[in-house]
Amino acid sequence: MNARTFFQHEMVQLRQLLDQSQDDPILAPQLQQRLENVENELKAIQPDKEALFPMEPIPARPRVALFLTGAAVRDSEGIRPGLAGEALIQYEKMFTEQALHDEREAARAAGRERRRRGSPIPSLLFTGTPRGSFGLEFAPQPLEDRGLLPVHAKSLKNIAETLLHVSSAESNWDETIEGILPRVLQPMKQFLRTLAQHGAEVRLAFSDGPSKSIDADRIKQVSERLEREWDEEEIEVKGVFRGFTWETTVFDLLPEDGTVISGTMADSLTEEDFERIAPLTNRRCTAKLQVTTLRPVTGPPRKKYLLLDVIPEDTAQEPTGNGTGE
Repeated sequence: MNARTFFQHEMVQLRQLLDQSQDDPILAPQLQQRLENVENELKAIQPDKEALFPMEPIPARPRVALFLTGAAVRDSEGIRPGLAGEALIQYEKMFTEQALHDEREAARAAGRERRRRGSPIPSLLFTGTPRGSFGLEFAPQPLEDRGLLPVHAKSLKNIAETLLHVSSAESNWDETIEGILPRVLQPMKQFLRTLAQHGAEVRLAFSDGPSKSIDADRIKQVSERLEREWDEEEIEVKGVFRGFTWETTVFDLLPEDGTVISGTMADSLTEEDFERIAPLTNRRCTAKLQVTTLRPVTGPPRKKYLLLDVIPEDTAQEPTGNGTGE
């Protein structure tokens, strides 16, 4: 990316952020000043005389900012490192898992079953600290595949909507929790726990939409309920892998105790992983599973299984007949 392209890209993003922060007496002037500086830098660059075609419009890279208030935040001056660092780490983990899922859905819509082989793991860049309360701003890591830009923009919105939804859920709490991707729920639990421990309130601000807030009392209530009713662990189970479906990604596993475990394949598994795992059908294997347990106030616990990997047992005999080796 040359200098002119970089400044044009930056200018688009700053204008979008400025449109959403006109009511902020601290943030708006700072964004305006940054925008003027970028415009001046752009004017100082001479046009490319050798260009034969007009420059294509540059899609704006999506951004999100977390504005935090509470005992660990001193107005717009600073924030406790434990709160800022952990909030960013867990928010990125939520984004990564959501983006992996959204990339898989985009691949399926394009006629592929999985993400492309060798695709980098989605991640975020910490891009600034806009002030007004105290802001932490970040954006998806730039990728060569520009087609993923709208996918990752959607992922950022999905994470925010999930946080807002779980924080407003009351009567349909169990349904709401079960609707969240298991791999997103764990970092979300830690994110809300961190905010609750610091008595923080959060406002989510986006470059292309209105901001939304979750107050400190509600964050504490949701965090306590997740700690009490939801848990996750990774386990290894030996048994016969009964296969999976490429379209729905549902798998079956027959453990040594004769029960049946069913669930879905992890979004992080690539097409290459599927091709490696498929021949293991009806073979004795060790399955690496993520187990999500929901303990509702009424009724028995409910479990969800996510298959992370399957490893063949090289010394085991191939099962016959009913898959139990008998």
